[in-house]
Amino acid sequence: MLGFYRDVFDADVFLEFEEPDFGGKNAVYVAGSTAFEVFAPTNPNLSIGASITRFGERWHSLEWTVPNLDQAVEIIEEHGIRITDRSPGNYVFLHPRDCFGLCLEITDHFFTGDPRDHHDWDVSKGANSNPVGVNGGPIITLCVDNVDAAINWISTFTGTPVDGNHKTTHQLGRAVNFGDHSIEFVSPSPLTEDDQLRATLEARGASMYSVTLPVTNLQATSNYLSSKGLQVTHINRAGNDYVVLDPQQTDGALLQFIERYTN
Repeated sequence: MLGFYRDVFDADVFLEFEEPDFGGKNAVYVAGSTAFEVFAPTNPNLSIGASITRFGERWHSLEWTVPNLDQAVEIIEEHGIRITDRSPGNYVFLHPRDCFGLCLEITDHFFTGDPRDHHDWDVSKGANSNPVGVNGGPIITLCVDNVDAAINWISTFTGTPVDGNHKTTHQLGRAVNFGDHSIEFVSPSPLTEDDQLRATLEARGASMYSVTLPVTNLQATSNYLSSKGLQVTHINRAGNDYVVLDPQQTDGALLQFIERYTN
């Protein structure tokens, strides 16, 4: 799988390691200006393997880096959010049921070797210098039953206002913008274009659904991905044009692209 991201995204895979307690082999890479982490199970009975057995291959979680983990935990507890896993001084995982399906990891550490932490990191690497044409941060979409309740929760929890200018990826959706990424909650509409979203919600409940990356020229991105032998689909949803990769080629992760100009 890492060969896919290296070849297609010109991804910088800067860290590979194993976590025996979770039964997983991990790799972290930067594509554009966003870091992604891939998990592969080494023990089917532990956390990573059990998650795949239960839910299938998919997007798993989002990691937020904060200035002070202890202070973040105080805020988490003030909001009554359960912590499902804790490594003192390292990270905490929050219960997805308390976060409207968002499996959220909070840490005050950075990955060792992350190129974005280097003093000579060139932000242009995340703006058009990558072959896919990614020019900004991702939209992380979660499917939920109640968009208003979910968006009110995350806005209150983080103190971030709802983004009134967000172009939702589905008919029914709202988002908050954190600058380098947006989190969007969507619910299926009665339209057939939301059949896949509806099926996912029925099968898995509220959960992380897709990641959308903005690119400068959607047709150029489509041509490039096709040249790599990938199956791409052009769709129009909620008034926006997308290029979508076949999830079978991305190990179950629904990855799509939208044309958006950013400075």
